[in-house]
Amino acid sequence: MTRQSAPFYRLLGDLSDVPDEYIRDVSHMKRFLERWTMDPKYQQAFARDPAAALADLGIDLTPADVIPLMDREAAMEATRLVRAGRAAEVPPAVLRYRYFIHEKIEHRRRQRSETIPGDPRLRAWRDRMINRCIGELGQDRADQIVHAPAALELSKGCTVGCWFCGVAAPKFDSTLKYTEENSQLWRDCLGVLGEVYGIAARSAFLYWATDPLDNPDYEHFLADFYDVFGVCPQTTTAQGQKDIERTRRVLQLAHSLNSPVDRFSIIALNSLYRVHEGFTPEELLRVECVPQNKESAEGGQIRKSNAGRARKFAKKRSGELVSAEQSSTIACVSGFLFNMVDRTVKLISPCNASDRWPLGYWVIAQGTFEGADELRDLMRSMIDETIRDSLGVLDIVRLRSDVRIVFGPDRLRVASMGLGLAFENQPQAAELAELLDAGTYTVEQIALRRRASAGVPPAQTLAVLDRLFLSGFFDEEPPAPESTAPESTAPEATGLLQLTATGRSAG
Repeated sequence: MTRQSAPFYRLLGDLSDVPDEYIRDVSHMKRFLERWTMDPKYQQAFARDPAAALADLGIDLTPADVIPLMDREAAMEATRLVRAGRAAEVPPAVLRYRYFIHEKIEHRRRQRSETIPGDPRLRAWRDRMINRCIGELGQDRADQIVHAPAALELSKGCTVGCWFCGVAAPKFDSTLKYTEENSQLWRDCLGVLGEVYGIAARSAFLYWATDPLDNPDYEHFLADFYDVFGVCPQTTTAQGQKDIERTRRVLQLAHSLNSPVDRFSIIALNSLYRVHEGFTPEELLRVECVPQNKESAEGGQIRKSNAGRARKFAKKRSGELVSAEQSSTIACVSGFLFNMVDRTVKLISPCNASDRWPLGYWVIAQGTFEGADELRDLMRSMIDETIRDSLGVLDIVRLRSDVRIVFGPDRLRVASMGLGLAFENQPQAAELAELLDAGTYTVEQIALRRRASAGVPPAQTLAVLDRLFLSGFFDEEPPAPESTAPESTAPEATGLLQLTATGRSAG
């Protein structure tokens, strides 16, 4: 963030020292932009009479305050003034809101960088998955993925049934009730997650192909998570408008537990209207209203991922989805996916949605458990049998299918959509490119071949291969499951590491 001359306050933590006027500016600007982004009729009303449109929405800002955040030329001029040291000429509300957005982006990046697994194998694997996603999805898309350690579902299925659900949530079936037995299992399982993953486990969250508010006991599970890990996980719901008073209680609980950011998925304009009627702008300061309604895509700016159930509507509703050439996934976990109703756990990582992986994430291993002890054995078996932190000399190396190789006489470069590496001083670089492109040679074979034909010391070749490995350029994609239909609820058995509760291979 460019240094500003005016005082700024962080809004994702304690607000006790933040002036009311400052909170008002940011929250009211946020409210205006939500309506402007999602409601074409409001855009028309603003174009006719900006001051009246702001007043109708209860926004205590002027048209001059909001225009630099919704008009491209005005936004560029505001940026020019700031960079020229003339920030005093930019409306304070604009600067404050920009700083708030910067704070949220930094929070996301910090969460990703500070989620460091305690197990060195998990740590190295997660780092490679981050690099792989940068290469495969592109820098901008990959920057939105936090690679959380775990997601824990407290229901089976979802009542909302969004046509564009990126993980193809099945129809709602049941929830985990907060009984004495289940609450003890829950806390024990959280304890196991902490043992296996380390302190980074506190970055987990309590939903996936589910809506948290489908579980009437969600608040109890949320409070237990805080009690175990000392942090409050983010809540994302598409039902913020369904029961305003319950939602208010959930938000108040989350804020009391210092949740920095929560989210409402806005799937219809009526939902936005109800949210705006039910909550003041200040109440939703740290609640992102994510535009998912049809109208928000009409301008071509906000489109949904072509993943999961949305892939079935790729032709019919193409105007609301990203193009086939763009990467698509809403997955954000490189770690474990739990369903506490079925007592299942999977080891997963994001990927570009495809016919092979329509849900936008790899399933590397999976199994079932009954209790915490079995879960511990299962998770450790998954790590032992599928995760590695280094290349072995007998490992076959194969570049990912999206990686390109460019070479000259003594230079080789590998590149993908979002990441590239260049290697200088590589005699007979064409040969190295050929060996990598074949995808059939072991580390040892490549090193010996390079020594014999080009006089390259094995240590130098090993350094090149190791760098490619750590940067995620080698293909680590697991075998595809037997069924890749997005709506399938059948176990993904064929080709995956299937584990029983004792951790032994089941097939």
